[in-house]
Order: sequence, then structure tokens, then C-alpha cells
Amino acid sequence: MAAPLPPHRDRDLPVGTRRILHLDVDAFLASVEQALHPQLAGKPVVVGGSPRSRNLVMSCSYEARRFGIRPGLLLRDAQRRCPRAIFRDGDSQAANRLREEITRILLAFTPRVEVASIDDFFLDLSGTQRLHGAAFGTALHIQKLVREHCSLPLTIGVGTNRITARLAGKLGKPGGVAEILPGYERTFLASLPVDHLPGVGHSIGARLERFSIRTVGELALIPREILFASFGRNGLALHERAQGKDESPIEATHFEDEHGRLHARPPRSLQRETTFEPEEGRRIIIEAMLSYLVERAAHRLRQLNLAARTLEVRIRWVDTRPRPQRSAPHKEPFIAERRRTLSSPTDATDEIWRRSLRLYRDLPRKRALVKRITLRLSNLTCTEGWQGRLFDEAREQNPDTGTSRPDRQRRLDSALDQLRKRHGFGRILRGTSTPLEKTHPLGPDGYRLRTPSLNQ
Repeated sequence: MAAPLPPHRDRDLPVGTRRILHLDVDAFLASVEQALHPQLAGKPVVVGGSPRSRNLVMSCSYEARRFGIRPGLLLRDAQRRCPRAIFRDGDSQAANRLREEITRILLAFTPRVEVASIDDFFLDLSGTQRLHGAAFGTALHIQKLVREHCSLPLTIGVGTNRITARLAGKLGKPGGVAEILPGYERTFLASLPVDHLPGVGHSIGARLERFSIRTVGELALIPREILFASFGRNGLALHERAQGKDESPIEATHFEDEHGRLHARPPRSLQRETTFEPEEGRRIIIEAMLSYLVERAAHRLRQLNLAARTLEVRIRWVDTRPRPQRSAPHKEPFIAERRRTLSSPTDATDEIWRRSLRLYRDLPRKRALVKRITLRLSNLTCTEGWQGRLFDEAREQNPDTGTSRPDRQRRLDSALDQLRKRHGFGRILRGTSTPLEKTHPLGPDGYRLRTPSLNQ
């Protein structure tokens, strides 16, 4: 018989008290580099590429932050501030693997695990006190397991909802565990600057500043009717958050099957994007990149047994020509997008590519270079197998085999998926994406892209 757990403060909490954990991997991409290369531990690591490029810092270790380096800073400025910094490209595939390993560890404590972004997670430990003990002690145990198995540093916040858990985590950075005790939420929030509250951006913060509202405590004193009249529904949400209230549930995003394989629950949409560095003006390269993003997205759809009904292609331009007047106001890069909803959902690479290419070519032309290209698939539905087509248009019918183009493309997708599972995604690619070989290094996992987040 197992020994009873020692007494802890969570044992006497009222029934139904929520115990939410927010986990944040400190300097995620930089910490991944230090985990993969132990000789980098304790050194200033900057992820983003070569300082000779015009890239931005994507992530940096806390050793580098002591020199004033922050994500979003130009790499050449980062080198100027810390000449001995170590610059790395980053390994998105390794980062994905480590993130999945963390998810497996968390699922051992509760099935309610939400992967919120590339480097933060939410756990709902409500009702597990008799199994795991106090939430604070569980957080310490999780932190230790992640350090031992993944060599990654975690900061964990403990609270009764998302808001308080996330804000508590900010107190514990880097590498600590902080808890806001149940019943003390409003007391904790009262002295925080109002811009710490989620939802208070630059615009709302400036308007609150005009009314001399600078702390969350001052915001909590404003009647909800006034906030609604000033900010609409956002005002009602701010009123609840200023009181330390947030009833939004933790949505389980992953689960393990009986064989121990990790699966992601179906997403509401699927997006793949990349940034060109330097900016790109050659149409053949831009279309090749779109083709590669389509291959990635369609492959992921089939892995999840999903099909997309709505396609969207978005282009972001930036004009790099020198402005004649230095005092001229800075203009945001121009963004254009096209969206189309299909008559029936599809997961076929060929159909998604043809539709996406048409959307891209329908975009307005601009005498500027392309900075970013995005493919978004939405209106997703579950697939229940493939129904072959007995009758089809004559122009799509193969006279030798009598099979339609969709049927042939379906068999081709299935064969490519099996080959990529065995040998790696980058070992076999469609000809429409091969022009990228001149501009992007190709490895077993595919082209190495410059992305604002992890490329998949």
C-alpha cells in the first residue's frame, strides 16, 4: 500500500477550486541550442542567423540579455552590444521534438494539457490534489523532470485561472516557480502596471493613461458599464481580468494512444508561412516557396485526417528603395490576401497547389519586394476515406488507365507520404519547389526556412 501524501495547503481548499499551471520555456530556441550543444551552456547565445545578415534576433539566452540583447533587435546591433556572442541559425525540427517530449511529460500528470504556443503550456491540475499533492509541489517536480529529460529551463506560474498563472510566471523568471494563492488574486493584481494585463495593448493603454489609470487596481475600480461604453466587449473582458477572474477552460490539445504515440487534436486552422531574407522579387522563387508551403500543409492535413474547404494566400511586401526625404513618415509594408472556399473539402496537394497558385496570381502587382508569404487552410473537416471517381471530365481522364486526375494524385500523395515517413520529408519533393535549392539549404527534414515561428 502506498504511503499517504504529506499534508499540504491545497488539501483544505474549497471543492472546485481550480489549480492552473502556466509553463514557459525560458529563451526557448536559445535553450534548445544549449541543450543540443552542452558546450554552449552559460554562454551568450543568439538565434537568428549570421550577424552579417539583416535578420532579427529570434531568441537569445539570458547570458546575452545582460548585454541588452532582446528578441527583435537587429543581429548586427546584437553583435555590437556583445562581440563575443555566439550566433546560431536555430534548429526548428529539434525544437519540435523537445516540445513534444515536454508534452509527454505533462500528460503523465493530467490529460488537460494545452500547448498554447511554441514555448508555453497550460495544465489544469484541478481535482488531482490527492494524487499529486499541492500544485506548487507538482510544479517543482515537473520542472525537475523537464530539466533531467530535455535539459531545458522552465518557469512555472501557479494560479486559479489562466490570467493569474501567466502573471505569476512572470514573477518567477527565469527558471523559478511562483504561485498566487487562491483568494489573493485581486490583492496581487492591484499594484501591477495596467499594461501587464492581457488585452491592454498600446491603443487601450494610451487611452487609460489619459484618464490617469496606471495600475490594475485602479482599473478594477472602474464600473463595467463605463468600460463597455469605452471599449465595447473588450472593456467587459478587461473588467473581469482586473478582478482576477477568468473562467476560460484549459483545452486539451494533445493525447497519447494505447501505443504511447503522441497525437495532436484537430486544429481549427492550419497555417504555414515564411519570411524571405533578403526580400525576394523573383516570381519563380516566390511561387516555388508557395509550392513548398502547400506540400507541408497538405502533408500535415493528411497526417491529421483532415481536409480544408477554405484556402487563403497572403503576401507582405516591403519597399526597400531609399526614400527621398528622411523626414517622410514610415509606412507599414503593404499586405494583400485572397481567399477562396471550395465546393468540397480537400487534402490533395495537387488541388491545393493549383488553387493557391491561382489565388497568388490574382493578387495585385506591386513594384516592391516580397517579405513574407503565408498559406492558411481553414474550415477544416474530418476525412472518412477517399471515394474514387467513376465518371469524370474527359480532359482529366487518362485514356490508358481510365482513371481520373484526382484519383491519380491521391495515389501519388499516399506514396509520397510513405516515402517521407521512412526517409524524411526533404528526401523527395515536387518539381515545382526545386528552384528553392538555389536559395535555401536542403536537409533530410526539408528546406531550412527563415520563419517568425517554428517551420513545420
